[in-house]
Amino acid sequence: MGSTDLLDAAAELWPGADLVPADTAQDGRPVRARYAVISRGSSPVVLVPVESPVAAGASLRRISTASTWWDTTARVAAGAMVRAVPGLLRHRVEVRGGADGLAEHLSEVLGTPVSFSITIGTARVNRKPVLQVFDAEGRCQAFVKVGWSGNTCADVTAEGRALAAVTARPYRYVIPPELLARTSWQGRPVLVVSPLEPSPWRRHRSAWTPPTAAMDELAARFASADGELTSAAWWSRQWQATGTLPDPVSRSRFGRALERVAAIAGHRELRWGAWHGDWTPWNMAPAGDRVLLWDWERFETGVPRGLDALHYVVNALNSGAPASAEGVLRALALASYRDRSLGGEPHVQSLLYLVAILTRYLRLVDVPGGEHISSRAMQTLVALEHLADV
Repeated sequence: MGSTDLLDAAAELWPGADLVPADTAQDGRPVRARYAVISRGSSPVVLVPVESPVAAGASLRRISTASTWWDTTARVAAGAMVRAVPGLLRHRVEVRGGADGLAEHLSEVLGTPVSFSITIGTARVNRKPVLQVFDAEGRCQAFVKVGWSGNTCADVTAEGRALAAVTARPYRYVIPPELLARTSWQGRPVLVVSPLEPSPWRRHRSAWTPPTAAMDELAARFASADGELTSAAWWSRQWQATGTLPDPVSRSRFGRALERVAAIAGHRELRWGAWHGDWTPWNMAPAGDRVLLWDWERFETGVPRGLDALHYVVNALNSGAPASAEGVLRALALASYRDRSLGGEPHVQSLLYLVAILTRYLRLVDVPGGEHISSRAMQTLVALEHLADV
């Protein structure tokens, strides 16, 4: 995806429409939507609806919990300024022509006329449009994900299934978004969820320390009977996934590592439950002693318990750094889990985490966009081989 991907994606949300500069002479076609373009460098990253100053301000104010304090301050200030003086957003485009689009579909789903901002994120294997949806008064009503490729269509569908299961159970510490609708439009899966509204100023006190109470609660809500690793359906799924890897070298290396993990831990009694699958500092926000938690497409049940905490630490300590086996192993060592094998054997939970995440990464290397995860996959494989002493 290149620098015009966001603009191209926006036009596709109204079949047959074009995205043109706002000062382009009128050509008789209806104007479907008007946007301000927010860019990073030369690449547009957000399209902000300008019909409502309230919606425009909210779009700019949208906070990532991984943002620095200065970035958060800038976003809050920009949102307030644009709400007061909408003309500050000067680079504008219009969606012209075409047929009724996703906006009309979402208006029907939500029962009120809506507009939305559009983001597409940085280039990565699971890149897809994400919409922040507003009603006529500019109030945020929902967030929407749209499947955009074979891989991201599967992700959107999986997240819908996950939220249906997760939100059916009560929690003390975990706050998932409400599932508002699972629908489709133009053959694309569409997921509509309620907004989670983190405070821009409240931070997790130690960004590298996982919120274990919430993680343990999620795992326990889907607990199953203790059992040996090599007798578990989860372990069979890892082997099945390995057998489907198209690259024979990766398939062979990962297979040898799995054999070594089975030799080390195959007959250990393990606790089984669920994991979010991508629980990182930027996919959550603190809310008192509770945790707002989004992006559930990697949720899985019947997995060894404790994997979310390891994933959290690995990502928190390696964010923004080049992929390296050393960085992964250092983070796993610092996670310092209590469940260690006897007799100086490698840390079993770390081994199982590396198996779980590699099953995901290696499957993605050969899909469109897989070049964005290839290096991380190879370095994680090296880390598993080192820890298992293959």
